[in-house]
This record gives sequence, structure tokens and C-alpha cells, in this order.
Amino acid sequence: MDFYKLLLTPFIWILNAFYNLTGSYGLALILFAIVVKAILFPFQLKGKKGMIQMNMVSGKMQQLQKQYGKDKERYNQEVQKLYEREKINPMSGCLWSFLPLLILIPLYSIIREPLYYLMNVSRDAIPAIADAVNWGQAAFDAGFIKEAGAAFVDNGYNQLYLASFITNDNLAAVHAVAGEGAKMFAINFDFLGIFDLSRIPQAAFWTVEGGFALFLLPVISAGSSVIFSLISQKTNAVNQKASENTNATMRSMLIITPLISLWIGFPVP
Repeated sequence: MDFYKLLLTPFIWILNAFYNLTGSYGLALILFAIVVKAILFPFQLKGKKGMIQMNMVSGKMQQLQKQYGKDKERYNQEVQKLYEREKINPMSGCLWSFLPLLILIPLYSIIREPLYYLMNVSRDAIPAIADAVNWGQAAFDAGFIKEAGAAFVDNGYNQLYLASFITNDNLAAVHAVAGEGAKMFAINFDFLGIFDLSRIPQAAFWTVEGGFALFLLPVISAGSSVIFSLISQKTNAVNQKASENTNATMRSMLIITPLISLWIGFPVP
């Protein structure tokens, strides 16, 4: 087992436990997200406190800028004294805010590569599983690849697509080639009978089964980004001067954040 996978083992257990409990990959992911959010909450709260503290002293920093702006050395000294008096670490807001990203990015590997992480299949055995489920033709028929018979390549979201082709009908054949230690099972990607979680949202949603619900997911994600950005703007701007300084930035984020959600949401399952 590689060191990276070893670090993620507790989270692998959690997601597997939720799947065994619910029998639904979608419900398991929702419960998994709640647990991860609870774990990251103290870090995010600390980052929020640091940002609010910085906003609280923004007015005093402007005064120092006016008073010592021409003398950079003196200005930096006075700013440092201000931080010490107010017991503020100027980097705390940024550092604690970025730390969750360093945790979330590795965790996403568990979701993106279910064969390797959830089923404990070695990477060397994954191409054999692709052959067992007739990957080239199945992926072509489903629209995941453009050429029937194309060899399986373990990158991007191909492993997630491959997992969607493992069914109870071919599970025995897959298990035979999965290798020692593998725990194969057919993942239920159907979410409440509404859509298939292994599929990619399409702008032309009428061309895909369950397409309208899939289409709505990135849209809902973008809409929620706007709501949370508005909440963040209100909680960060705790005084009038801070509000004036951050309004321009927050207006930009209100546009950029939803666009990022759409950009991420549409090309991926």
C-alpha cells in the first residue's frame, strides 16, 4: 500500500461504511461530505476569525498609511506594533482558509478512483477489469469515449466510468481478474431514481437519460456559491470601512465563484 493511500485509509473506511449502510453512492457521498465538513469546520472557523480580525483593524492601518506612508520602514514597524497590540497574525486568515483545500484535494481521489481506493484493486489489475467488462465497446456505447475498442487508460474519470460498468451479472468475471485482496462490488450510481451519478451533465439535457436533473446540479452549485459569497461578504465586513474596502473584491467573487462552479460541474460526472 502506498503512503498516500495509507493516509487516506480512515476516510476510505468512512465512505465504504456509508455506502454499506445506505446502498447508494449518492447518499454515501452526502454523509461523507457532512463528516468531512465537520472535521474541517474548526480550521475554517479559525480562518474566518483571522479575516474578521484583519477587517477590524483596517481603519487603523489606513491611518498608519496616511501618517507613515512615505516612510516604508517606519510604516512596517508601526503595522507590526499594531498586530502585536491587537494580537493578530496577519497570515492566519489565509493559512487557515487554504488548509481545507490541502485536505479536500487528496480526498477527492477516493471519489474519482473507486476501484483503487474503495475496492482495493491494484493499479496493475485495473486494465484486466476493463477487459472483463468489455470497456472499449461499453464506454463507446455510453458516450464516454469516441472510439469503440479503445484501450483503457487510467486517468481523469475513466476509473469512475469503469466502475459504472461493473454489474452483478459480470461481477464474478471481474472478481476473477481483480487480484488478491480486492473487494469487488457493483456500485449503485443511481441517485434516488433521478439520474446516474457516473454520467456527465449535458447542456443539451434532453439527449441524456435523467439529463435535466444532471443539468440542474452544476446550476444549483453555482447558485449556492452566490448565496455563500453573499453570506461571507456580510460576515467579513464587520465595520463600514472594511465594507468599503472589500466590496469591490466581493463583487468580483460573486461573479467568479459561480462561474468556477459551472466550469467544474459540467465537464465531470
